[in-house]
Amino acid sequence: MTDKQRTLIMIKPDAVERKLSGKILNRFEEAGFTIVKLRKGRLSQELVKKQYRSTETQLTGMGKKTIESMTVAGKAQEIQTLFGTIDPYKIGEQLIEWNRKFMSSSDVIAMILERENAVLKGRELIGKTDPSMAVNGTIRGDFGEDSILKANLERRATRNLVHASDEEGAVIETKLFEEEFFN
Repeated sequence: MTDKQRTLIMIKPDAVERKLSGKILNRFEEAGFTIVKLRKGRLSQELVKKQYRSTETQLTGMGKKTIESMTVAGKAQEIQTLFGTIDPYKIGEQLIEWNRKFMSSSDVIAMILERENAVLKGRELIGKTDPSMAVNGTIRGDFGEDSILKANLERRATRNLVHASDEEGAVIETKLFEEEFFN
């Protein structure tokens, strides 16, 4: 028997505004997650900055996803024009600012959920970061209406419904939200 793991899952402003919160929460419960904590509220800029850390890994990863999405869409030539660079790290610096602004723009529903392999299972349930590439049966595949390409062209965060901690961030984000959001 493996130990249960906790993860931070957040229903983002776009999903709250579209009244998808209940459907999304139901997906997690049906997948065997237990709700440990849940709160609806608006994130402060300070909390969002702590959550969306400007680490080299984070920023480079975000930049690479954007470059990949734009290249697959045949828009690689527009990357330099949109971002003023083709460096994934520097692109990530711009993307994280858009994301921070979006995440503090209106209410979210933050949850600490628990189950075996919670991080992996949560991310599988949510689907690919780019809703236009997420498969049916995932939250983003079934409810997503945006794409990384569209968001980049409009110079804003991708509206992809849900945030899920990765392996590196699960413990950090869970602790951060217990101390600064759920209290």
